[in-house]
Amino acid sequence: MVTPHPPSGAASPLASDTSNPHLVAAIRAEIDARGGRMPFARFMDLALYHPEWGYYLTETRRPGRSGDFLTAPEAHPFFGITLARQIAECWDRLGQPRRFVVREYGPGIGGLAWDIIGGLTREAPGCLAALEYRFVERNRHRLEQALAVFAAEGLGDVVRGEASSGLEDVAPEQIEGVVLANEVADAFGVHRLIWRNGQLRERWVIWNGGSFAEEEGELSAEASAADPERMLRAAGIALADGDRIEISPAAERWFASAARGLGRGYALVIDYGYTAPELYRGHRLEGTVRAYRAHTVSNDPFGHVGEQDLTAHVDFSALRRAGEREGLLFAGQTNQGAFLASLGMGDLLVALGKDRETDVTEYMAAQAAILRLIDPGGLGRFGVLMMTRDTPVEPVLRGFTVLPLTFS
Repeated sequence: MVTPHPPSGAASPLASDTSNPHLVAAIRAEIDARGGRMPFARFMDLALYHPEWGYYLTETRRPGRSGDFLTAPEAHPFFGITLARQIAECWDRLGQPRRFVVREYGPGIGGLAWDIIGGLTREAPGCLAALEYRFVERNRHRLEQALAVFAAEGLGDVVRGEASSGLEDVAPEQIEGVVLANEVADAFGVHRLIWRNGQLRERWVIWNGGSFAEEEGELSAEASAADPERMLRAAGIALADGDRIEISPAAERWFASAARGLGRGYALVIDYGYTAPELYRGHRLEGTVRAYRAHTVSNDPFGHVGEQDLTAHVDFSALRRAGEREGLLFAGQTNQGAFLASLGMGDLLVALGKDRETDVTEYMAAQAAILRLIDPGGLGRFGVLMMTRDTPVEPVLRGFTVLPLTFS
C-alpha cells in the first residue's frame, strides 16, 4: 500500500514561491506520463539539468558571492594554486610526459583551471609546457564564456572543451594525466530511500494539492538494481525504522565513465561526503538532500524549482567501487583540510605576508579564505578521493601525507 508522506521540508505552493512555471509544468507532465509519480533522482535531474530550464543549464550564472553558493575555487585563488602542486606531482610520477592532459568535469567558467594554470606557471613550468587542459561542461553558455576568456589571454592552445550531452554518459577519449572533479558528484540525482518494517522503500515524487510532495512505495527499478540493502550489509550498517538514506547510481555511472577515459594517470574527486560507514549514521540518517538559494540552505527540494541548487552527500565508498570495477586502484582518501595542509597552502599565506606589496586588507582576506577552506565545520570536511591507473601507489602522494581529522 502506498502511503503519502510530506517531504522533509514543507513543500511551497506555487502561488508563493519563485519556481520556474515552465519547468514545473514539464515535471508534472512527466509525472503524469509515468502514472502519477517519479523517483526523486529523476526530479533532481530535471530540476538541475532540464535542457531549457534546469538550474545548471540556464544562461544566468549561478555560483558566486552574488549567486546561490560559494565554491572552494571562488573562495580564493590559493585553492587552485595549491591544487596545482598535486597535479604537478602527478605529472612527475608519470615520468613527466611531453603531453599531459587535465580533464576537468564541471568547470563552469574555468575559475579553478585559471588558478591551477597560474600555480603551474610559478612552480612547475615544465608541467605547464606539457599541459593540455580540457573542460567537460554541460552548460554551453559557461563553456563558450570560459573558452573565450582563455583564448583572449593567449591560452587557446592550452584549454579546450569536450562535447558532453550528460556528464555520466560521455564516452571520453583515453588520456594520460589527471581527471579532476571538484563539487560535481553531489549534483547527480539521488534515490531517497527509507527503512520501513525491515526493508528499504522509496520516496517517490508526486503532485499533490498544488505542490510537489512525496509518498512511499516499492523501490524503483534503478534503485533495486543498485541493491542498496546488500551495500548496507557489506558496510556493516544497520538501520532503524524511519532512517532515511540516499543512493546515486548516476554518480557511480559518471565516475565509471570518467575512469574509462583515464588511460594512465590519476582521478581526483573533491566533494561533500563520506565513506559509507560515516555517511549512513547519526544525524545524516535524516537525509542529506539540501537546497541552496541566495546563500541560504534548506531541506525543502520542492520550493523554487529550477531556481535553487540541489545537492546530496557523496558516498565515496560507492565511487571507489565504481572506479575499481573499471580497473582503477585506490591511491588515497582524506578531507580537504588535511589535503590542503599536506600541500602547503599555509606557505602561500606566509609568502604573501612577506611580500612588501601586500596590504593588510589583502592579507586578511587571504587569511579568512584559507580558514574557510580548511574549516572543520565547512569546506574543510569535504572528502578527497584519489584513484589511479598504471602508476605506483607508493610512496603516498603529497596531498595525503597529513592525517585527516575526523568530523561528524
